[in-house]
Amino acid sequence: MNRTFKQLEEWATSLKANNFKVAVARLTALYTAGVFVILFVLTGLVYGLFSTRIGEIQEEQESHKTEEKGGIEDEQEPLTEELTENLFDILLFSDALLLFLTVFISYFFARKTLAPLEDVYQKQKRFIANAAHELRTPLTVLKAGEEVLLQQERTIEQYKRFTTESLEEVNRLIGLSNDLLLLAKQTDLKPPHERVSLSDIVRGLCENMRLYAETKHVELSVHVDEHIFILGRSEDLSRLMLNLLKNAIDYNKQNGTVRVSLIEKDSKVLLTVEDTGIGIGPKDIPHIFERFYKADSSRTQNASGSGLGLSIVKEIVEDHQGSINVDSTLGTGTVFTIRFLSA
Repeated sequence: MNRTFKQLEEWATSLKANNFKVAVARLTALYTAGVFVILFVLTGLVYGLFSTRIGEIQEEQESHKTEEKGGIEDEQEPLTEELTENLFDILLFSDALLLFLTVFISYFFARKTLAPLEDVYQKQKRFIANAAHELRTPLTVLKAGEEVLLQQERTIEQYKRFTTESLEEVNRLIGLSNDLLLLAKQTDLKPPHERVSLSDIVRGLCENMRLYAETKHVELSVHVDEHIFILGRSEDLSRLMLNLLKNAIDYNKQNGTVRVSLIEKDSKVLLTVEDTGIGIGPKDIPHIFERFYKADSSRTQNASGSGLGLSIVKEIVEDHQGSINVDSTLGTGTVFTIRFLSA
């Protein structure tokens, strides 16, 4: 099993990076070929129409050759002959110039067309690699523990210790599976939003997490206004609040503080979760909502999460027509600000 996940991770990370370069080149060639066909047809039509018209003019000149038309008529005949001789060269030069410009324009539009697909492709690559890694880690721990146990007879206490450690890893796998299922459900049909008390949800989750904060030596400060309602689903909003609180506690400093605030102003609901933790670097902030993304090793050491928590938070916020903002400074702390419409 471990080898399977390792192969899956290696496959995901070894996908060729030039696939989209080839696709851009092919799409550029396709656009250019289409324009070339159009130019070829238009050139043929223009040349044919002008040649026919010039031929008619020449026939008219020959029919009136004996009539006296002054100096103007004398200049028209060599002019029509010159146009007939140079028309093809003029059209050929124009087509070559337009085709040259078309190559660059086609390349630009091909890049613009495939850019979103390339972004999704790269995210999918990272998702597969990270998912394989997250699944492989607890399985590796379980396998190693079982191999050690089978080497010789063990005491009851050793078996109990292994069982406890195995249970932790199994719980981790269950939590990861639940997170993946929750993300997969975002595209499925869900029950309609109802008028729910966000005040009760936030206050209840904070009380439930207070003991967990104490075990981490983190102080939890809560300010929640009464009777704040929004349209949503209680289960999802509880999950949102739980993930934010757990992140704020796990990535905090010893004897740090987590401040939770929920207020309503001008029909807008403002939920903030602020911590005095280690903070997030500027280069990491644009990516923290990506699935399985983890910042640097210092943050990873503080918690054993799968990197799906903030992805779930963003999915829930967007599903409730809200917005989320992050303000963080390394070594100082992080503030998550979420805005909803009140109901």
